[in-house]
Amino acid sequence: MSPSPDPVDAARAGWAALRPDLDTSPMALTGRLRLVAAALTRVTDPVVRAEGLTRPEFDVLSALRRAGRTPLTPTGIAAATLASGAATTKRLDHLTSVGHLQRTPDERDGRVTRLSLTPAGTALVDRVLPRLLAAERAFAASLSPDQRTATSQALGVLLAEHGV
Repeated sequence: MSPSPDPVDAARAGWAALRPDLDTSPMALTGRLRLVAAALTRVTDPVVRAEGLTRPEFDVLSALRRAGRTPLTPTGIAAATLASGAATTKRLDHLTSVGHLQRTPDERDGRVTRLSLTPAGTALVDRVLPRLLAAERAFAASLSPDQRTATSQALGVLLAEHGV
């Protein structure tokens, strides 16, 4: 069974009528990727917002939680979350001010700051992650396990090709 026409099909049809010389086939994938990302955001953002966080802030906390007892640097957080230094600094400042993470000067180099979760930050991640995973599971429930695997693998190829 093929899916119903969607906004991507409408956009492609519009371009085909206006500019039949253009190959709009890339839009079939990229347009849907954008729409899926937006739909996923609508489903998952409320989960983290209910805890007073943004998704990027939750990503920072998650990176620290995955690191376990190994403190990370702001540069390490920026790399783990694919965020700019300025955006990372803003998030770290907020998360520190609300008591979810702590900054400790490096023992060997005082210019370096080590970041770790506070007990409250750890509890927050452990409380939110199961709810977030449930929302993501429900989001993808219309795909069969094989479709989820194939889609995940194909997206992994694209990410690797583009250095992510």
